[in-house]
Amino acid sequence: MIIDTNISCLGKAAFLKGKGVQAVGRYYRVNTHPEWAITKAEAKELSSQHIKIFTVFEEYGNAGDLPLIKARGNADGSSALAQATAIGQPLGTAIYFAVEGLPDGYTASDLPAIRDYFSGVKESIAMTYALGVYGDGVVCKTLMEEDICKFTWLAAASTGFEGTCKFFGGKTPSWNLAQVPPLDLEDGWNGLSVDVNLNNPRREGGDFGAFVVAVP
Repeated sequence: MIIDTNISCLGKAAFLKGKGVQAVGRYYRVNTHPEWAITKAEAKELSSQHIKIFTVFEEYGNAGDLPLIKARGNADGSSALAQATAIGQPLGTAIYFAVEGLPDGYTASDLPAIRDYFSGVKESIAMTYALGVYGDGVVCKTLMEEDICKFTWLAAASTGFEGTCKFFGGKTPSWNLAQVPPLDLEDGWNGLSVDVNLNNPRREGGDFGAFVVAVP
């Protein structure tokens, strides 16, 4: 089972292991809801239970709050890099960058600006980590096909957005992860609010850039 959550898993890794969780998606963020961000102690605890981690940088989900320009990509890439270093994320694993464009999602007309944003992200990240994108179908498909991002993660909230259903259900699906409804599951999750994700074994042999950190 692969889940993601905006709540700290500290003190709950053994519980998650017992639930059959194999990987947990967690946030990098500083300016908005910093309490959602993964900590080094949390990363170590999950890793000690052999639960992999995958990380997503997101300060804003709404399109009106995220300037899709290279300078903002530079700043977000630098912030993600600092946070990855702080928790001990191994080099070469993935950092996903969220471009959800809520409430209506992004369309093909937004792609030039999204390319600008990711050019800044890539410049900051350089060759240290693999880039991933979390968003709707048209964005994931484009950034994958143009080799801007190695990994793609389809957002469940984007099922009605441009390109998502087609990207999800192609003859040979190209996504690495797909978040599936219902969202924000709480019953039976020991105080966590979780989303469930599917992994695509046809992409990268099932690898989606997850990792464990060093545990003394």
